[in-house]
Amino acid sequence: MDTQLIEYLKSYLSKNDIDGLLVNSTNEFLVEYNMPELNARSYLTEFTGSTGDVLFTHDKIYQFVDTRYHEQADNQVNHDYVEVVKIPLTKSYLTALTEIVPAYFKLGVVATKTSMKFYDALNKILQKKNSVIKLLNIDPVIDFKKDEIKNIQYNVFKVDEHIAGISADEKFNTIKNYAGEKFNILVTSLEDIAYLTNLRSYDFAYSAIFPAKAIITESGVNIFSDCNLPYIGENFKTYPLNEFAQQLKVIEKSNIYIDEEQLTIFDYKLINQSNKISPSYLKLFKTVKNEQEIEHLKKSFERADNALKVIYNMINSDTIYSEYDYYEALVKAMKENGALSLSFKPIVAAGSNTSIIHYSMPSKEKMVNDGDFLLVDYGGYYEGGLATDTTRTFIKGTPSNEQKTAYTAVLKAFLNAYYNKYNKKSSYFNIDKIARETIEKSLSNEYPFAHGTGHGVGISVHENPPRVSSSDAGKTKIIENTVFSIEPGAYKEGWGGIRLENTVYASMEEDKIIMNSLSHFPFEIKLVDLSMMNDYEKYYYMKWQASACIL
Repeated sequence: MDTQLIEYLKSYLSKNDIDGLLVNSTNEFLVEYNMPELNARSYLTEFTGSTGDVLFTHDKIYQFVDTRYHEQADNQVNHDYVEVVKIPLTKSYLTALTEIVPAYFKLGVVATKTSMKFYDALNKILQKKNSVIKLLNIDPVIDFKKDEIKNIQYNVFKVDEHIAGISADEKFNTIKNYAGEKFNILVTSLEDIAYLTNLRSYDFAYSAIFPAKAIITESGVNIFSDCNLPYIGENFKTYPLNEFAQQLKVIEKSNIYIDEEQLTIFDYKLINQSNKISPSYLKLFKTVKNEQEIEHLKKSFERADNALKVIYNMINSDTIYSEYDYYEALVKAMKENGALSLSFKPIVAAGSNTSIIHYSMPSKEKMVNDGDFLLVDYGGYYEGGLATDTTRTFIKGTPSNEQKTAYTAVLKAFLNAYYNKYNKKSSYFNIDKIARETIEKSLSNEYPFAHGTGHGVGISVHENPPRVSSSDAGKTKIIENTVFSIEPGAYKEGWGGIRLENTVYASMEEDKIIMNSLSHFPFEIKLVDLSMMNDYEKYYYMKWQASACIL
């Protein structure tokens, strides 16, 4: 625990006349997988999850975590200083935060690291408590640690058109035809920038992105970046990143389209009030994958499946390996099978650690012994800069009846969600509902399914939209050629957990929506209890195993 940083922040609160500070896990581009050296939150609490902000006050440090990180946060933070706020599946981070912030509270919020959408919602609630927000243009944590942060050199490359399927100029023309006359679209999502330009970089941790912003107009696209960018297209011009603010300020009396989830407060306040502001739908363009992208993903997942075979061979050998041994072997196999980067840090958890949904610290001391689960959640990037994401749960030696029961329940949830008959009116919510109800019928509440059933997969391994969940965001109709995961799970703290994940794409056959898995790795035969399955589930299971890759 960095006590010097804590004392500095307490002094900072007093000097700036604020009662508390919101410390973000993201950077000024609002990325999910932020590098540790750029992550203010991790400096303060040492929690390493991909998301989870902090409320810092004179008296206490509150680390907010969703259901994926409840156990991990408990294991990583110093409880003498930090209180872990465990947000249940039914509650939002905003609600959890505002329940803790008292009345007449002055809250410091970093304007360059907070989305306009979150700020608006937070401000409305705090005003009812007679609390106020003070906007800060500099992150005090990063400012304190600036001498420890090194500059990143980005090697940006262009995706071949036979993989991208469409040129950057063609993408611009499609957007232009959709937007109409006299418009400006602000693009600050790095995934949207990567999609728009067909450019990628693997120098930012677990991502295929590079720092940039853009303004799209009817005459072309201005890209603002300090990276050395290859030629994009005849409709694209490049400028230094600091010129984004200058060009945005001078736009007047125009239609400006923004994504409030991705636009920071700082950038929003640069917009001249004479403009008409409307929501941008740019992110929907990258949600639907074209034929070439689907073909590339098929080849990528085939290579990812081949890499996972090393885990299968190791766990079925007579040798006892550690979690770290499996982790190292998997990463090596991913690279040997063509992965140019990882799409997230692989989760390799054994025994009781498998109940930690986003377990991130594979141990050299934790051995995988007879009767232990081994949960492996992994993904990578290949030539096209599109992520893979697959999870399997294995068993070392002979499973117990409890392990077979829990595993089969999760497998049934996947099979029912994947093979269900969907139609044009079906939503991603329906997929989640089927998986969740299957687990609830098969297992007691000792084994909660404590996360959504899936998420979009694309340039980011967690792409939005779509969301396969029970939230309102999941209640949108399933769209053809969207790519997303189906990953039911069941977890019992101190005992272990199971998650089975396949990334799929939706296709249309007449009036039916069909799920098509991109991964074809078989399920763990030793853990399947066929007596728990009805005839349809047995058929689905046999069908899957028959079409799975050969081990």
